[in-house]
Amino acid sequence: MARLARIVVPGLPHHVTRRGNRRAKVFFAPGDYAPYKNLLVEHCRAADVGIWP
Repeated sequence: MARLARIVVPGLPHHVTRRGNRRAKVFFAPGDYAPYKNLLVEHCRAADVGIWP
């Protein structure tokens, strides 16, 4: 069965997570997270999207 489409309301925040299948870890060492965070910040700035840590 298909998932229902999410409701998107401009101006309201979205909860974004990062995890693997079955909630498996994605980052295994402290240095693994830095490249992901840098890309996230770069692309959010380019799209004029605000992020909170």
